[in-house]
Amino acid sequence: MNWEAIGAIGEVAGAIGVIATLLYLAAQIRQNTRAMRGATQDAITERKQYELRWSSDIAAAWRKSVMEPEKLTEEESWQMTEWMTSAFIARQNEYFQFKQGLLGEEGWDASKMVIRICLGNRWSLNWWRALAPVAFTESFVAVVEQVLAEGEVEYASVVADIEGGGAVGDA
Repeated sequence: MNWEAIGAIGEVAGAIGVIATLLYLAAQIRQNTRAMRGATQDAITERKQYELRWSSDIAAAWRKSVMEPEKLTEEESWQMTEWMTSAFIARQNEYFQFKQGLLGEEGWDASKMVIRICLGNRWSLNWWRALAPVAFTESFVAVVEQVLAEGEVEYASVVADIEGGGAVGDA
């Protein structure tokens, strides 16, 4: 065997090593991406559960904001403002996670439905129109406006259907 043949074998072995390393790295990147998406979804779920626990503390104020917003006390209005701001900061974060590819289409669609529900009454829409330009990014405000243009959920009707024992949309 001559040196040229040994060199050629070395080059082939090196190329195989490089290819194997690249395949291993690609597998690791895919695994890491799946893990990050899973962690993102876990964090979003935890945040939504936290919002639900907190919303039980302000249930009377929420109901009043939907049914009789003019009767909200100053304290209830502050509670609602704080809750809505917190909830929409979370939705803005979900939007950014979606744009980065860490939240899937189905997860973002669920977040858009939460936006529709939260803004499905006059008080909440007034809150959004007053606070959105100063509290949220332009891109998120534009997305929320697009979500609203796709159709709002009238929260009072949904609650009435639930309380009446019927499913939403039943005749």
